[in-house]
Amino acid sequence: MLFDRVGVAVSVTVYLTLITTVLMAMLVGGLLPIGTKRLGFDPAIMVSSFITTIVDALSLLAYFRVAAWIPGL
Repeated sequence: MLFDRVGVAVSVTVYLTLITTVLMAMLVGGLLPIGTKRLGFDPAIMVSSFITTIVDALSLLAYFRVAAWIPGL
């Protein structure tokens, strides 16, 4: 058998985490510049490092949430 039960569970976990990460990156990347401009800061200077840090942290949390949600892992 090519995939066993654990292999499928891990594949689904990675798939759902990837989808979640891309959606979060789009949301953070779109809203953070708008928020910094409303606060009176230059979005180009403030956003570059924050987007990466926030998306990385949220991706890690999303991975563990999805892994806890998938039965068998």
